[in-house]
Amino acid sequence: MTLQSTMGSAIITVITYSGAVISGLAVLENLLVMVVLAKTSHLRIKYFAFVFNLALADLAFASMLIAYSLKQARVLSALLHSSFLVSVLMILAVAVHRYLALTISPPSRYDALVTRCRLVVVCLLLWCFSLALHLPVTLVASDEVRLILSAWFRSPLVLVVWIVTAVLYFFVFRKIKSYIPTVPSSPVVCTDNKDQAAPRVLQTRRLLVTFSIILVTSFICWIPYHIGQIMEYFIETGQSTISNDTFNNYNTIAACVYCLSPAINPLIYWWRLDGFRQGFKALFCRRVLQNQELKETVNGNEDQQNTETII
Repeated sequence: MTLQSTMGSAIITVITYSGAVISGLAVLENLLVMVVLAKTSHLRIKYFAFVFNLALADLAFASMLIAYSLKQARVLSALLHSSFLVSVLMILAVAVHRYLALTISPPSRYDALVTRCRLVVVCLLLWCFSLALHLPVTLVASDEVRLILSAWFRSPLVLVVWIVTAVLYFFVFRKIKSYIPTVPSSPVVCTDNKDQAAPRVLQTRRLLVTFSIILVTSFICWIPYHIGQIMEYFIETGQSTISNDTFNNYNTIAACVYCLSPAINPLIYWWRLDGFRQGFKALFCRRVLQNQELKETVNGNEDQQNTETII
């Protein structure tokens, strides 16, 4: 074995372990996001519904990635791809949701039509659609059929969803731009429909900028894997001269990049969503301070008892 091949194997091993660490970190981060959203009262609103469900999809994706690395079962592969497709569809759902928030007027009519219960139903339907798309194919179809569907159906489908999402985000941002002149510099209660919609426009713009960043980072993390699916098809059908070792090394790197997305998204929430940062600080920092105060109180009582005993 040459020195170059030894170094290459060492690098691939490091990348493999790095992917496992990133996946574990993604599980912890998204679990933390879900706890903050569930435990913080002012975050349990429709505005953050898809953030919670995206965190759930990222949590499932990272968990399935760890499980699949330990045991490469078909059902785990189906759940892995299903959870990723759900996260992609959630990003699309955010654009649709906020477009309706800006289009339906007055705002009270939107609140009556888009209820929390209906949002839950939409999220469940997205999960059912993704599972129905992946489970039968993965569990029943032959290896040849799965190879064709992975390269020429599943990956192009995700690509189409990305494109549709980007186009819809563009139209929503254009609609937001038309509202900008009517947005007041300070929150004022007004009966005019445009003035009532102003806070919602500001909310929508901030949320869509956040999800646009998530859209770009997720797409960049997904592209190497998509290329790998096409490469695998040509290799398996004998239409490519790429060796299996080269493809396996590329696939390892692509898988590591693939698992970056669920680890990056919680950092984007922290960076962009003020309500999430406030909820995190209120939930965890307050408990730390309470524990410190309790410890100081106990120590103070012990010192007082010791002083009284000496006296």
